[in-house]
Amino acid sequence: MYFQKVLKGIPNLAEEEVRNILDKQGICCNWWRNKHEIYEAEVKEQLTEANLIHHLNDYDKALPSGHPWEKYGKTYGDVTAFISTTAGAVQRNDRKRRNIRYPPFITALRFATSGFTGNGWIFYGYVVTLGKPSVELRGFSEEVRELHIYTDYLPYHHEGEITAKISIPSVNIEKAEYYEGPAALKELRNRRKPSYKTIIDNSANYQTPEKYSNIREVLNP
Repeated sequence: MYFQKVLKGIPNLAEEEVRNILDKQGICCNWWRNKHEIYEAEVKEQLTEANLIHHLNDYDKALPSGHPWEKYGKTYGDVTAFISTTAGAVQRNDRKRRNIRYPPFITALRFATSGFTGNGWIFYGYVVTLGKPSVELRGFSEEVRELHIYTDYLPYHHEGEITAKISIPSVNIEKAEYYEGPAALKELRNRRKPSYKTIIDNSANYQTPEKYSNIREVLNP
């Protein structure tokens, strides 16, 4: 079992919403947000391998005919019980005989700013992983970036996904940083790390994972 550090980019949040995430609510899955109230008996129906694959590969695709939410024009992403986070990834270029690193900060920043076109927040925190598939277990996240665990091809492997389930508690979230997309892109083009405009610390609630050992950091640039 590992406490895995992760980043999560979310666009278009008001500061009040961010403070609510840090103080009380944590980061909830879209299924919970859209349904407003969920029951434990329903969770089992949501945490399946098929739904995980839809989350990973079909996030923006419209739901098929016959799905309970299809008539509302929803996508798989709108009703997913899973939560994407990133810890970075490494992919191998055999032709050039080198590894390509995909830092989690850039991935989270891209999602937070909708491809550098808007503004958003990067949340820093951690989840717990088991080192093997555990889709049915709500309390453990899936290391889908790990090729020795998830051996099927995933088109978005470079995003370094660690998939949480249902919610990430506020005690797992260290802080949130606010970025303006166009300004961040300009800094990147000038080969500078983008600077945040606002930071909200969660020291009142955050429980540091270092207390519990077996920490895995995110991939450094």
